[in-house]
Amino acid sequence: MPYTPEAFSSYAAFSEFIASDTELSLYRTFHALSSRSLLYLQSSLLALENRLKELDEEDLKDLDHDKLLSAKCWETFSARAKEQPREAERMDLIIEIKKQMKEYHEALLLQSQVLKLTKPNKRVWHVFQGWFETVKPFIGYGNDLVQQRDDFVALRPSPDQDFLARYLQDLGGRYLPGVRHTAPTEVKYYSSTHVSRLVTVITVLAASLVIEGAIVALYVVQSQNVKLGLIALFTSLFAASLAILTDGRRTDIILATAACAAVLVVFVSQSPTTINSNTNN
Repeated sequence: MPYTPEAFSSYAAFSEFIASDTELSLYRTFHALSSRSLLYLQSSLLALENRLKELDEEDLKDLDHDKLLSAKCWETFSARAKEQPREAERMDLIIEIKKQMKEYHEALLLQSQVLKLTKPNKRVWHVFQGWFETVKPFIGYGNDLVQQRDDFVALRPSPDQDFLARYLQDLGGRYLPGVRHTAPTEVKYYSSTHVSRLVTVITVLAASLVIEGAIVALYVVQSQNVKLGLIALFTSLFAASLAILTDGRRTDIILATAACAAVLVVFVSQSPTTINSNTNN
């Protein structure tokens, strides 16, 4: 059913709100409960492991040919487990270990995948929390759902996490609105396409202006010492602009900065002022 502000506040209304935008797919991980469950499984396996060791130690104290053969041959052990209570206990123990080990390893793998999920960013969380506290779709224990912010993860986090993209996303609902056919009327959405294009334009312009400004300044200035200072200044500005306006890795930023510095050094070495100075010398 389509969402309307007058809709009955319930699981249906909350699900419609979450479905209105993929970024709103925020859910609790119950990390403390998951950790506790893993600890219980681990302790249960520890008890089984200890009992298996006890059986092995008891066999070593009273070792005979049948026990030795049973310890080395699965077929013999399987046959004796149908007749000997002690071997039957060991067989039941092994089966239980296999069962619990599978459950434990699956839980470990699932927990490792959950831990890789990212936290919701501030903008999305404020929208999510604001809607929940305003509409109040749940009663009972569910009413306190958003009190555990650190336990929430985003199934579909925002693709751009750099400073400029986050800032434009915050302004997007006001100046770059998007369209949602089933969106809550009190929630403003931004156009991700417009934001992405604007981020690209601003980033390219900022980087090019730094380079162009450096070239003009280095061309006008005559002093070699001042030129060296300008190279350091504009190289730092270029690196800072990349760090602030992009989500590039540190390695990529360092490589781009090194390339920028190299271009400026080559420009200075081949500028008319430098050539005339070398000729006069």
